[in-house]
Amino acid sequence: MHCSLGGWYPLDRCSDEMTLSSLPVAGEAVPVAPRLWAVMEAICELVDAIPLQELQALGYPVVHNPALERFKGMKFPHSAEMMNIFHKKFGLHCFRTNQLEAINAALLGEDCFILMPTGGGKSLCYQLPACVSAGVTIVISPLRSLIIDQVQKLKTLDIAATYLTGDRTDADASKIYMQLSKKDPVIKLLYVTPEKVCASSRLMSALENLYDRKLLARFVIDEAHCVSQWGHDFRQDYKRLNMLRRKFRSVPMMALTATANPRVQKDILNQLEMLKPQVFTMSFNRHNLKYDVLPKKPKKVAMDCLEWIKKYHPHDSGIIYCLSRHECDTTAAILQKEGLAALAYHAGLTDSNRDLVQQKWVNQEGCQVICATIAFGMGIDKPDVRYVIHASLPKSIEGYYQESGRAGRDGEMSHCLLFYSYSDVTRLRRLILMEKDGNSHTRQTHFNNLYSMVHYCENVVECRRVQLLAYFGETNFNPTFCKDHPEVICDNCSRKKDYKSRNVTEDVKGIVRFVREHCAQAGRMNGSRNPGSGRYTLNMMVDIFLGSTSAKIQSGIFGKGAAYSRHNAERLFRKLVLDKILDEDLYITANDQAVAYVILGERAQAVLDGSLQVEFHETESASAIRRQRASMAKMSQREEMVKQCLSELTDTCKTLGKVFDVHYFNIFSTSTLKKIAETLSSDVEVLLQIDGVTEDKLEKYGAEIIKVMDKYSECSIPGVHCTSTSRATGISHTFSHFFSGYNRYRRTKKLPSSKASASSGTSSVSYSVGGTQGAAGKLAMMALPKPKSRSFLQPSYSIF
Repeated sequence: MHCSLGGWYPLDRCSDEMTLSSLPVAGEAVPVAPRLWAVMEAICELVDAIPLQELQALGYPVVHNPALERFKGMKFPHSAEMMNIFHKKFGLHCFRTNQLEAINAALLGEDCFILMPTGGGKSLCYQLPACVSAGVTIVISPLRSLIIDQVQKLKTLDIAATYLTGDRTDADASKIYMQLSKKDPVIKLLYVTPEKVCASSRLMSALENLYDRKLLARFVIDEAHCVSQWGHDFRQDYKRLNMLRRKFRSVPMMALTATANPRVQKDILNQLEMLKPQVFTMSFNRHNLKYDVLPKKPKKVAMDCLEWIKKYHPHDSGIIYCLSRHECDTTAAILQKEGLAALAYHAGLTDSNRDLVQQKWVNQEGCQVICATIAFGMGIDKPDVRYVIHASLPKSIEGYYQESGRAGRDGEMSHCLLFYSYSDVTRLRRLILMEKDGNSHTRQTHFNNLYSMVHYCENVVECRRVQLLAYFGETNFNPTFCKDHPEVICDNCSRKKDYKSRNVTEDVKGIVRFVREHCAQAGRMNGSRNPGSGRYTLNMMVDIFLGSTSAKIQSGIFGKGAAYSRHNAERLFRKLVLDKILDEDLYITANDQAVAYVILGERAQAVLDGSLQVEFHETESASAIRRQRASMAKMSQREEMVKQCLSELTDTCKTLGKVFDVHYFNIFSTSTLKKIAETLSSDVEVLLQIDGVTEDKLEKYGAEIIKVMDKYSECSIPGVHCTSTSRATGISHTFSHFFSGYNRYRRTKKLPSSKASASSGTSSVSYSVGGTQGAAGKLAMMALPKPKSRSFLQPSYSIF
């Protein structure tokens, strides 16, 4: 890392020539406490000594992009105000990869394309510039649930944000439009759906009015992969958003997405007519996610999910993705019957029931796991999802990356589990063929996406992480990352056996000749076949190849694969389909069942004439692949205390969430709560060093948090050293030279309060820090406030 005023720079954001001495001196742009600066400087000197190669080995992407050099640092006219808001409003101390550069570019009026993984901090890239810039930032987002969650989170930070969606009342909409028409609108961020932009003449008129008065700060296109016809979640109204560029030429545009391969990225920029954007990309790697693929037994998958959850995450929140509404309902019912709090979520429910299920799950009130179709979760920024299970095969790598990425948004270790059966491929192929809006071109795109997903599941040799990242064009990722981080090692990397590839071309030639001789090669979905031709599924072909007594035919390749295990024979035939040596012809029976019969693929002849060789990795049995290993490390007394403290802090935030009518994780995120718990300290100065803790938040919620921390203060734990550590700086504070000056005397400081607070008759809030904590040494807070009893919690713009 390099230290930069007000934040920490990961090394990949600094040029090789940058050193600590070349950075701004403390106090040049933003005042920093001298003692704090001294600590930061000391840490920087230590971390600067880490060689680039070592950081690369740890999985940090070290990228040097000369084109973006001009957006580095704190040298801009907006830097002082930006850093003040960054610290005071957002309660943050560290910029993540590319955030500072993207924010600087946005504030300098550049078009920006931002590609960051889920949880990488995309929202800050437009929310912070919106707070600094004059005028209104228009954020276009695809889902109402996503919009409401973002607005709620901004309001907990006292940032003026609101939204216009189809379900707003006329009265609410009128208030918003009136605010937009004012000389200096209070609103800083206005969230809308693409459908609203395309259909509402009233909104367009309001935008034109802002534009004429130079108060239209920027357009933000969130989930921008929806723009591209090559994307996995294409939306027609997103494609029409290029009208904003044509109508408001001088207004900067920012497009953000977490799931876009190089082809989709190019299409997004083309569709939005972003001719010369500043492009900010970072590694797609989610360092805290553990990827596993297990063989699926279709009739037993719900019970397998249950057993896995009870073993690994008996008390944590999670998502199970199912292919159909019926599977959502039946899976939830089975889990409920076995004592797990599970609910179904899908388009078959009424809006009110979906909202109720979502709220129960988000707040962990009567719903631990949600069984959902893929429509769920895109708009829910619930950070403490500890696992995402796919009970059915996803339709694409992009879809899988996005859905699995809903786990672990708080940065804590989380599981991504996929139950895989090739039988799901036939079901998904039929759904693709049944799509009303599809033409042959789009269907082929969907088929290609599906088979990319099958490749991922079938590949039991390469690291799961490396496979995912390669799909998104990230081919230089450290291949030993998994083995270097055993807590998140994927299933492929965790297997000790080193598989060897062998050439199976001769076996494959025999299979191709057999299919050419015995299997029909004509007819798609219409049942027309050559007279006397065979109809063999992949499973039938495996039986013949292995020489099974149940085989339909006992000639040709019968028994030629006796040396293969059934598991490997099945894998070989699926590989031949994926490699287009064989193909499958989908046939609909009289009972409306989809059956896939084997035919020759487009590369079959290349095998026969010797121009294509086939390499195959033989593996262990499916039962051996399925076995999971779990090791429970013994906790120290302090670790046990931190765990209990975190549990109480979480419960406290849930109570406060009900009082203030916000999601509990919008009070303090899981990551922030964990860092608070790890301090085992009620010292306010220590807590204020943690990302996400601000004086405003301590004024609102501090009494209850401090009450918990007093209980777990290290000074009160027998046999534990009286010291508290802030993870924000990695420095021991209570007896460090940095805090020793504060601990020699007691002081009183008034936390800032709003005018509304004063007018409502609430007393000013004070705290004192001392070597010993008595009654006067804690936050002098009122009791837990009743809803709406403190008007400063309802700012003037809350009517939106």
